[in-house]
Amino acid sequence: MKPINTTREEMWAKQHLSATDINYSVWEQDKSILHQLSKISRNCTFVVDVYKCKYIYASPNFVDLLGYDSHKIETLERQGDYLESRIHPNDRAQLAALQVTLGQFIYSLPFEQRNNYSNIYSFRILNAKQQYIRVTSRHQVLEQDRNGKAWLIIGNMDISPDQKKSEMVDCTVLNLKNGELFSPSLSFQPSTNLTNREIEVLCLIQKGLLSKEIADKLCISIHTVNIHRQNLLRKLGVQNSIEAIRLGQEIGLLG
Repeated sequence: MKPINTTREEMWAKQHLSATDINYSVWEQDKSILHQLSKISRNCTFVVDVYKCKYIYASPNFVDLLGYDSHKIETLERQGDYLESRIHPNDRAQLAALQVTLGQFIYSLPFEQRNNYSNIYSFRILNAKQQYIRVTSRHQVLEQDRNGKAWLIIGNMDISPDQKKSEMVDCTVLNLKNGELFSPSLSFQPSTNLTNREIEVLCLIQKGLLSKEIADKLCISIHTVNIHRQNLLRKLGVQNSIEAIRLGQEIGLLG
């Protein structure tokens, strides 16, 4: 993953959306429909207004399914990044890096192809029991402005059936026009070419875990952990774990 030289909001600003090209009566109609759908689907739906750079809607299911504060959900536009505040800190940093990378990819495409993609993430959030659980969150364009620029982004979040013990954010990008898939969490790895397991080990080293503790957590042998340590040091071109952590933070592998 490349270093974050820009923010998600700065990526959004590149669209140069104008209030004169946006019809908020369309959003009022969409919101009414989403309220009805939330009673049927039971998944957690949210909407981001790219023009306002803020969340403008979250379904009541965030309260029922995930234990979010009902008042903050009802007044979401005034709550800033409340939805994201429940994401695991390490995952939140990885998500930010992925979203910027994907934004760069989207803006490199011809204009007419930019809204053809759905990004599907898997990460950890804090639930009602104050436990981190893995969720799947699918994001795509809901509405465009009069010029075809992405204006409203809709996300649908649900508890993942795969509660794997991983500290990595997974991401799959789906082309809605032809069904093609790719995984930026693999294809946008840095030139150091660390494997997912080596990155996991590096994350645990950053947390201060010893080789035996890492081995127990990942259910692998100490010998295997030490091999991963040697490989990641070699690939990063550093001499010790402290240098590896510093470089990992610089290139966006670590939060």
